[in-house]
This record gives sequence, structure tokens and C-alpha cells, in this order.
Amino acid sequence: MKSEFLTISAKDVSRGILIAFMTAILTGTIEMIETGLVFNWITIKPVIIAGVSAALSYLLKCLMSNSRDELFRREPK
Repeated sequence: MKSEFLTISAKDVSRGILIAFMTAILTGTIEMIETGLVFNWITIKPVIIAGVSAALSYLLKCLMSNSRDELFRREPK
């Protein structure tokens, strides 16, 4: 069962972090390899920021959805 409106379950948190960071890291790594950039803090920092932003976006979506995955709606009776 999905989490209720204005709640986040541990499953939502772990799934959001995993998906967001894996997507950002894979996309950033592929882009760095294609453009020939060196792996250092300057090139990795935007990838980490994108991962954190994506994770927070997913968690906000989960927080604002009810158990039927309807955005900005209370739980049905």
C-alpha cells in the first residue's frame, strides 16, 4: 500500500533516493565520458546537485500524493 496524503514511508524515501541518484550519476558519467572531462570536484558537483534535486522532487511528489497516487487530494473515505 502506498503512503497516505502528507506522509512519506521509508519505502518512498529509499526508492526516491536510489532512483534519483542512480539517474543523475549515470547521466553525468556518460556525459563526462562523451565530452572527455576529467573526474574532479568541479565536474562531479553538478551531478551531485542534480541527484539531490531529483530526490527532493520525488519526495515532495510522494508527500503531496494520496494512496491512490492522486496529487494534492486527501485520502478517499
